[in-house]
Amino acid sequence: MNKQKLSIITLLVITFSMLGISSIQAQNIQDYAMCYGYGTTTLQPVGIGSTIFPYTEKIALWVQIQNPGDVNYRVIWLDPDDSQYRNTAVTVIEKAGDDWGIVFDSLNVAESTAKNKLGVWAVELYIDGELELRNEFQIIDLETIQEQIAEVIADKNDLIDDLDDLRLENTALEAQIGALEASYAALEAQVGTESDYEDLSDDYEALSADYAALKASQGSTKTMMYAAIVVALVAVIVAVYFGLLKK
Repeated sequence: MNKQKLSIITLLVITFSMLGISSIQAQNIQDYAMCYGYGTTTLQPVGIGSTIFPYTEKIALWVQIQNPGDVNYRVIWLDPDDSQYRNTAVTVIEKAGDDWGIVFDSLNVAESTAKNKLGVWAVELYIDGELELRNEFQIIDLETIQEQIAEVIADKNDLIDDLDDLRLENTALEAQIGALEASYAALEAQVGTESDYEDLSDDYEALSADYAALKASQGSTKTMMYAAIVVALVAVIVAVYFGLLKK
């Protein structure tokens, strides 16, 4: 094989590979849903929901794909134990006059063993062997709903109990605050206020000034004795006031 033929073959291989890659990459999952079915003309999902009951007829995976190509599509259903329940090859249902189509596959529930497998299921879409989408749904029964409701009620009752405890604690705190306010008011009535202290200081300073002036102008023993008595009286008043402050 000469170099020219080898180059041509290599070029063809690369070209076909690129065409294959672009065919897969051109596909784009635009939307998906769990539903009951789809409209025959619109191809839009009908009965959308991801929670069903054992008596529900079926549930389906609906996937809208832009520019669907000539590739392999496969849908796999996994039960709550993550075991493969169903594996199906599917084809794209193309939207007439448009550039998109849908992949659709349904799972019978009420008339199959699936109704006995309660819990969270998974469904997967593979395109040419590659996992492109995984979605979950659940099958529940009346007993499960009742248990969930009972749990909600229990949580609510716990909250009510906690609220009652908080209200009792709040009442006790309010009583303590009231007692402290009363004690403070009584103490304030006993020791006087800051303004009382200021008035007493002013009086003391005024008497001291009068005494100094009297001492400077009068030198008799009688005057000195009178002034001493005045100062002693003021000292007694100040001592009594500060004694009350210390209580």
